[in-house]
Amino acid sequence: MELEELDPAQLQAQQRDLETIEGWAERNGIAYGVARAWAMKAVIPTLKVGKRRMVNSALFRSWLLEQEWTA
Repeated sequence: MELEELDPAQLQAQQRDLETIEGWAERNGIAYGVARAWAMKAVIPTLKVGKRRMVNSALFRSWLLEQEWTA
């Protein structure tokens, strides 16, 4: 995905510490099926709350900050 394709309105969206897989996928521009597969394979951190599986966005953001990025 190129930077020109990003929607600035989505970049400024309010961030939540826990959100549904559907909400997380929509906010990040990822298909729900892909996000659900990542959640089930523990690629993204999740937590089971009642019947729903929630994405732990706070833990995901902290993991991203620890990564070394190259241009």
